Amino acid sequence: MVDPKYLESGEFYQRRYRNFPTLIIVPIFLLVVFSILFSLFTKREIVVKASGEIIPAKVLSDIQSTSNNAIDSNQLAENKVVKKGDTLVTFTNSNEKISAQLLNQQINKLNDRLQSLNTYKQSIVNGRSEFCGTDQFGYNSLFNGYIAQVDTLTSEFNQQSSDKQTADQQANHQIDVLKQGRSKNNQQLSNYQAILTSIKNNTKPTNNPYQPIYDNYAAQLKSAQTTDEKEQVKQTALSNVQQQIDQLETTSSSYDSQIAGISKSGPLSKSSTLDKITGLKQQQLASVQKEINDQQQSLDELKAKLSSVNEDYQDTVIKSPEDGILHLATDKTKIKYVPKGTTIAQIYPKLTQQTALNVEYYVSAGNIIGLKQGQAIRFVANQNVTKPLILNGKIKTISSAPITSKEGSFYKLVADINATPTEREQIKYGINGRITTIKGTKTWFNYYKDILLGENN
Repeated sequence: MVDPKYLESGEFYQRRYRNFPTLIIVPIFLLVVFSILFSLFTKREIVVKASGEIIPAKVLSDIQSTSNNAIDSNQLAENKVVKKGDTLVTFTNSNEKISAQLLNQQINKLNDRLQSLNTYKQSIVNGRSEFCGTDQFGYNSLFNGYIAQVDTLTSEFNQQSSDKQTADQQANHQIDVLKQGRSKNNQQLSNYQAILTSIKNNTKPTNNPYQPIYDNYAAQLKSAQTTDEKEQVKQTALSNVQQQIDQLETTSSSYDSQIAGISKSGPLSKSSTLDKITGLKQQQLASVQKEINDQQQSLDELKAKLSSVNEDYQDTVIKSPEDGILHLATDKTKIKYVPKGTTIAQIYPKLTQQTALNVEYYVSAGNIIGLKQGQAIRFVANQNVTKPLILNGKIKTISSAPITSKEGSFYKLVADINATPTEREQIKYGINGRITTIKGTKTWFNYYKDILLGENN
């Protein structure tokens, strides 16, 4: 049998330690102790959360507005597949087209003028017309005028040559006549001198037309009786013959003087005329070359203007420079005017299993401390599906300075992401999602302590 006093003692202790307050406090105390110990030894991840979107690792090209004109046709659309050369945007271009037409007409006319000028120049160089038919600019007529001047100079020289030839012929005729007279006079002089010699020597001349003079002298000499008479006859005969000789010598001298007095001009040189023709030719060539240079300068200026107009005209059409996928910078599909130089779209590479992908997101300046390149990130796509798209990656770049906006200051981060072939089939450019970046770990005790102290986690 149990001693009743023991039963009373057990009942006492049972009532003392098995009351309701004891059953509540002890478990709570143990739970608190366990929680403190758990918080001291277990750690939690410190993460930064942000929103971002999937972008390619490399943008193939930026599409910028090339004109301030009104948009005529807009073929831009988000995620549209385009090929190189596809027309994306066209602007109104009526002014550029009219200007280009006018400039082309002026350039064609200047080219025709330059061609005619070069033909004119070649005609002057060759000395004959190289024109085929009538020249619309009148250069053929100018060349004919030049040739007329050359012909005039040549005709003047030919006339001078003809006049000189006529004068020389007249002079030669006069000289021949005088020479004939002088020759006849000299023959008479020679005959008289032979008669004079015959009288002096009392020898009968032979074959002399003036032999009767000697015969008359011989007859008078024969009829003279005395020596003085004979001498007188001889001296008289000699005096008469000598007078004839003196007259003939005077006449001969007169002939010589007249022949010497007839002068002929020297040889007529053509070099002077050729120099004049050469000078005229050089003058014409210089004038033509100056006009060619002026027209060429005008042509170059027109070509420069046309090039500028063509650039403006080409700028009125934006074509895709690459094969890829369009991404609109903003919704500009309904805007009529876009300032020149404004980026309106980008061309992303086509999505394949090898396409490198990035996630772009922004972190506030207050949460940037502790983030560094190489840290792991997790991207969870904002999709209404039973199994969300979850991608892992690493931070690739962090901007060196924050970007200020109305919401505050934010740093731009870009992270590489990895995806399996199955996941890549679900990926589209521009998919938004939540990004979690693990900055580090901290015990739960320190975590709550920092919260109580107001420090950032």
